[in-house]
Amino acid sequence: MSTKDGQSFDKGSSEVVISAEEQRLRRSYLRKADWHLLPPAFAMYFYAVVDRNNIGNARVAGMDVELGLHGNQFNWVASAFFFTYIFFEIPSNIMLKRVGARIWLPFIAICWSVLVGLMAAAKSYGSLVAVRVLMGVFQAGYVPGFIYLTSFWYTKRQQAPRISLFFSAGVFAGIWSGPLAGRLQQIKGSLSGYQYIFIIEACITIALAVVMAIMLQNYPETATFLTEEERAAALRMLANDKALSYNTNYRPRQVLRALSDWTVWGYAIIFWAAVMGGTTQAIFGPTLIKAMGYTSTRAQVLSAAPSACGFASQILSMFLPRLHPRFSVWIMIFSAAACAFYAVIATVENIHVRFTFLCLSNFALSPNMPLVSVWMSNNVMGVTKKGVASACTVMLGGVAGLIGSHIYRSQDFPQYRFGHIFVCVCNAFIFVIALTLNLYFRYENRRRDAQNVDFDASALSKDEVEDMCDNRPDHRYTW
Repeated sequence: MSTKDGQSFDKGSSEVVISAEEQRLRRSYLRKADWHLLPPAFAMYFYAVVDRNNIGNARVAGMDVELGLHGNQFNWVASAFFFTYIFFEIPSNIMLKRVGARIWLPFIAICWSVLVGLMAAAKSYGSLVAVRVLMGVFQAGYVPGFIYLTSFWYTKRQQAPRISLFFSAGVFAGIWSGPLAGRLQQIKGSLSGYQYIFIIEACITIALAVVMAIMLQNYPETATFLTEEERAAALRMLANDKALSYNTNYRPRQVLRALSDWTVWGYAIIFWAAVMGGTTQAIFGPTLIKAMGYTSTRAQVLSAAPSACGFASQILSMFLPRLHPRFSVWIMIFSAAACAFYAVIATVENIHVRFTFLCLSNFALSPNMPLVSVWMSNNVMGVTKKGVASACTVMLGGVAGLIGSHIYRSQDFPQYRFGHIFVCVCNAFIFVIALTLNLYFRYENRRRDAQNVDFDASALSKDEVEDMCDNRPDHRYTW
């Protein structure tokens, strides 16, 4: 049996058979969507991470000495960013839905990059804290905004490699931020080396924001780079996958559903614990390596090695769900490995062993952030609920940054055992939460299969179906 839209159904089967022309249109759509979304999003996240963490590079370049920071003041400067980052993610996703990603994402990028530039003008501990607090307001919306945006453009299966690629930009930034900062701090001029780090990196981010505003478009329904045939094929594909639609209104009741859903907080806790390791390595990586006996410039360069290992594993995570589509299993494997690696770092004395396991730990840490983000996006339904769930997930990542800024304490120099043990315990916690979600989703899927409800969405209004979210009888969780 065939239809006019290029799809047909085998008799006696519910499997959709796609015509050759429909497949061609879908491939063309994905090529164009990827070109307009992924390069600017990847580049901007690269510099978002550089801008967020260059405070650590500036410290190694002498900022703390020049500004007279003492005790744990640097830790408070680093963590100040996360006080506002935590609270502005949900409002930012609501603004993205109302204003559109093409305006909102470049706007917040320009705002935070201007603030990065102002870091060069800071003359005291208080001014550094103030600027970092404001930076958190604007950076808060970028990661949850991109994850939310992909729900409008891609099917669940298509999201996984693209979100993994997106997160790999953050680890990729770690490869280059140290060497880049090392070069910038050597500029000879009227300013200090750390000031050139802030100013030049801020200018690059502003330029990228302009490029993003030109390339990015809001939704496939309104994208000008698609032909009408490509648009129609894309919308059929997305509708079959129950992807989000741009013309669905904001639903306040779904906010409460998201906040009261314990599984949403399960994803968020996994993300929190995963970010704990990633953020601390990004901020304190050069400090940890310098504590092993290297010079500041050498430590900046060597900090690229752990980041390179993390980048490799995040690229690998793009393909893991295709090899075995069970997100919880992969998350448990990587969290168990990271737990073991940090236990080694915390207990051995040899600096070469510690550096090696620092690299291995970053390899194990990095995949869990994209994996849990895709897992959450696949399972949560409802336009507003998914937006809030995405923001909640990344919001707890901000809490991790706030706490993580204080676990590598100056009194623990040079081995910093307390911080390593803390991250080790966080990864053990990831394992337990992932296992709990695994068992619950398998139970819930069996329960819905046993009920065998014949769900007819056409008998309900569009708003009634939308407000059912992932409680729809025909929805099955990915575990």
